[in-house]
Amino acid sequence: MNMKKTNKFVRACSFSELKEKGRLKFAADNGGEAALFFTGGKVYAVDNVCPHNHTPKIHLGFIEGNNVLCPVHLYKFNLKTGKNINCQTCDLPVYEVRIEGDDVFIEEPKSNSFNFDF
Repeated sequence: MNMKKTNKFVRACSFSELKEKGRLKFAADNGGEAALFFTGGKVYAVDNVCPHNHTPKIHLGFIEGNNVLCPVHLYKFNLKTGKNINCQTCDLPVYEVRIEGDDVFIEEPKSNSFNFDF
């Protein structure tokens, strides 16, 4: 039996607000955070926690075309794929985006509680 995963979508912001500001941080009820960017006429949603150093600051990143640079160590991630341009060891989770009228919905971000028990 092939079971299809159904993703939960949550309203993150208004499209007009995101378009005006260019980037926003969204905090989900489950503790997860996403960074939303409006660039090149498109909306992108990625995890707000950098997979390199586990810092929740991607929303403060610098945009270069379809990439975001983490403001902490300047790791560069592709906004479409989440691929790390600098290395192959850590990619940034990306979330599907839906725009309905003036509302921006994103796939619910995963909870970002980091487990320090190695």
